[in-house]
Amino acid sequence: MRDEILHLAFRDQWADALAGKPYDVSGRGMTVTDEGFVHCSTAPQLAGVLARHYEGVDRADLTVLVLSVALIEADGVEVRFENTSGGTELFPHVYAPLRPAWAIRTEDAPGA
Repeated sequence: MRDEILHLAFRDQWADALAGKPYDVSGRGMTVTDEGFVHCSTAPQLAGVLARHYEGVDRADLTVLVLSVALIEADGVEVRFENTSGGTELFPHVYAPLRPAWAIRTEDAPGA
């Protein structure tokens, strides 16, 4: 089990979450309500996620949330490493909307 997982967030949506709004984002154009979980990645997977799902997005508009698996699980929320699209690569999924308390730091998106 990895200690930290990553989630790409649009800076404005994450700022709203820090101000108290629910963060129901699963991934670009997807919600937790639709997907059932939040799409995350490991550090080695991040570049591929950016290339596949954030093409054409200004990297300055994105932030990388570094999430603590221990904090997520301490709140009773499940983190699963799985592949839901039929491939073999396992990606971390958080089965609840993200809470700001789980983000131990933020980083600029690569290329920002």
